[in-house]
Amino acid sequence: MSQKQEVKIRFNTGYSEADPSTKEWRVLINGKEHFCNHVRVNCPSQTSRDLIEGVGQKWHISCVAANIEYIKDSSGNFPSNFFREIVIS
Repeated sequence: MSQKQEVKIRFNTGYSEADPSTKEWRVLINGKEHFCNHVRVNCPSQTSRDLIEGVGQKWHISCVAANIEYIKDSSGNFPSNFFREIVIS
């Protein structure tokens, strides 16, 4: 059985449709930040209001995941924490 992972999802306010190097969603997985354009949540989830250190109060869709699949962009040279899609189950 895999280790459970705490996931928090929120819209990336730094996203710009005019800038293809930005991603729409900010996904925190055990506190580590990832960015993607699509998120699929296939497990029970709820909304939460969380205090993020150095950022302040933020609102999320939160869940505890048993499995996370990272799907990279096929084009472009994006940082290692940028993905086309993150699938959470």
